[in-house]
Amino acid sequence: MDHKNTCPKMSIAAAASFLGVSMQAIHKQLKAKKLECPKVGNKSYIDYSIAKKLFEIKFKQQKIVSQIVKGGTGKTTTLDYIANCANTYGAKVLKIDIDPQGNLTDLNGIDPDKYPVLIDIIKNNYPVEEAIANVCPGIDIIPSRIENVILDNEITAKRMNLIDIFNDILANIINNYDFIFIDCPPTMSQSVTAASLFANIILVPLNPEKFSAKGLKILKEEVITLSKNFKKRLEYKVFLNKFSSKTILSDKAIVSLLNDPKLEGKVIKTMIPFSQEIPNLSDLGINAFSHLKKSAIRDDFERLTREILDIHPINGKTIESKTKEEAIKTPERNATGEIHA
Repeated sequence: MDHKNTCPKMSIAAAASFLGVSMQAIHKQLKAKKLECPKVGNKSYIDYSIAKKLFEIKFKQQKIVSQIVKGGTGKTTTLDYIANCANTYGAKVLKIDIDPQGNLTDLNGIDPDKYPVLIDIIKNNYPVEEAIANVCPGIDIIPSRIENVILDNEITAKRMNLIDIFNDILANIINNYDFIFIDCPPTMSQSVTAASLFANIILVPLNPEKFSAKGLKILKEEVITLSKNFKKRLEYKVFLNKFSSKTILSDKAIVSLLNDPKLEGKVIKTMIPFSQEIPNLSDLGINAFSHLKKSAIRDDFERLTREILDIHPINGKTIESKTKEEAIKTPERNATGEIHA
């Protein structure tokens, strides 16, 4: 894989906007830290290694699981984009694909036949380290292939404690990562339950159509059941994905659902509109974070990522090169409060 072409990148202008300073201030910071940015053509950009030293963000480790009992909601793409976006801020991320279809694995250009997958780890005691494929600097993945279809049978046969499965598997490597993202199949299975019990947040993409709403209803009921049975509070967050102004305004089921008082505090403010750009880029083996071009969908996922992962400029630390004049003109902003209209 050509890292230079496919790996996440951030423009100097985007970095300046994030920190609330001028582009000149960014260049001064880079020079002061003796950081030399890579280039695409004649354009310099910030990659994972540069971002880690420039932003110096101390991330709060989170484990995110994307799931809903409804296919086609965009959960895999969403998870992939959020992970890639987090990487542009200097976060080291691990993606775990437990869907036998292996869509997340395909998106990351990994040949799963070259690595053990989850069923191999559980059934044949492969070390988890052998299952990790490096995608880009700061991005690893545990891939999936069709053999994971018997994962639930193996978990049941071995009578594994669901609440411990992922903690046990990842024990030796979990502290190597700022964020862990798990992509699940659209089912309520043993492996999905184990992933949900492991996660800090269950991320639920909701499309503006009634079957997606039914999927959310099932998930809500399952969360209540699991929380009760395992005596653990499970947190989930819902966001609107693939919406258009026409469908969201006309679908009474979705509007009613979002106004449900039981969902208070669980609905993410940022919404992601339908965009043909996403499948177009996927066909090319890249995504909106692989290039430096202006992209509305990238901007939307930037906001979504910051809101979900609570990413702020240096956790409130003052930028040395930020002058008082710049501070007045461009105050630091909390991206979590932004909403895409």
